[in-house]
Amino acid sequence: MDLLRSLLFVPADSSRKLAKARSLRPDAFIYDLEDAVAPDKKLQARAMLAEELPHAVELPVKIFIRVNRVGTAFFEEDLRVAVRRGVFGVVLPKCGAVEEVAVVEKQMLALEEKNGIAKNSIKLLPILESAQGVIRAGELARSSSRILALIFGAEDYCVDMGISHTKAGEEVAFAQSMVALAAKSQGLHAIDGVFTYFNDEAGLFDETRRMRRTGFTGKMLIHPNQIQTVHRALASSAEEIAWAEEVLGAFDRAQSGVTAVRGKMVDEPVILQARRILKQRDDYTS
Repeated sequence: MDLLRSLLFVPADSSRKLAKARSLRPDAFIYDLEDAVAPDKKLQARAMLAEELPHAVELPVKIFIRVNRVGTAFFEEDLRVAVRRGVFGVVLPKCGAVEEVAVVEKQMLALEEKNGIAKNSIKLLPILESAQGVIRAGELARSSSRILALIFGAEDYCVDMGISHTKAGEEVAFAQSMVALAAKSQGLHAIDGVFTYFNDEAGLFDETRRMRRTGFTGKMLIHPNQIQTVHRALASSAEEIAWAEEVLGAFDRAQSGVTAVRGKMVDEPVILQARRILKQRDDYTS
């Protein structure tokens, strides 16, 4: 799969941030028409995004657009702006039911046909940010061939659950695991939500490392300074690479299918893990 480590939000109603984005290089931008835009600025944001998109799609970065939720007064007009040539995908917020995906897919298909875009070429990324969305993660992962990733949104999830979202994050760990499992079961990207303490580089690194161990492959970002921190956190560490090389070397030298490295048995699952670490290193540096 293509790399989707860093997905940086860009508010569509900010001319300054739209211009700044042109010089940044995350793996993807999420041009935001939803939470980052006040209700009385939605129309202006749509117009500004429509003007910016011809420039944005020329950047060596994947372009996603977060529309407003299905059923809101803004959704259909947002989608008309989003389904354009060069846009990689649509981010669907507060998704909790396969019926919502069906509505979006039907309208996207009609817009692709109208705009001369290849059928099913624009991807869909639901954000699961409620108890209902998390419980139905498996259904949502299977609900459309357009779905590229599942995203977990901790802030709204905590609101829905009536709990506080702490920096440590123990209260959302189970839900995060549910989303990662559902995504992996269908071969999708698993994307974690934003780290809101944008001046805490060490905290962002630690949280991203924890999410990597849970199975997440990327993270949404709210500030350009978070890009490189997330890339470092998702990369194989020097220690992991050294271990993987040692394991594969020992396995190649062994006369049987089982050997030992550092006092630990090495068999096929361990070999696969070592190969994954080295492939990730190569992918991230290519």
